[in-house]
Amino acid sequence: MSEPAHTRRSSPRSLVQRELATSDRFRTANEIYLALADRKQRASLSTVYRTLTMLADSGSVEVVHLPATGQAYRLRPPEAAGPYLVCTGCRTAATVPAAELAPWFRAVATQQGFSDIEPRIELWGRCTGCRQDVGKNYSHL
Repeated sequence: MSEPAHTRRSSPRSLVQRELATSDRFRTANEIYLALADRKQRASLSTVYRTLTMLADSGSVEVVHLPATGQAYRLRPPEAAGPYLVCTGCRTAATVPAAELAPWFRAVATQQGFSDIEPRIELWGRCTGCRQDVGKNYSHL
């Protein structure tokens, strides 16, 4: 006999999606896994990775490659236009206006014999808050 709908546990994949919705910062798979574990929500680390990969492949999740920590993820905001300037401390992201760069991307691609390009630029730095609070530890994010 199945459980009533109101007492069913959420699937691990939906737990990952809901966890992503709790923050607009980029977070690693391990950080998402630990946040779920802290709330006693069951999802294995491999399920978190598989879910993030599936969501990234579908375009629902954005992925950046951060120095030292590797890939980090967040739900794609409706206005997502990348590229981003991502803080290496707290992982807050700011959209960088790229309209001026698009013609340059196309020109370089054409010169090199490429078409159908999808430019990805990731810029890293420290936001004002992290520069002011140098001693702050963001390992809990």
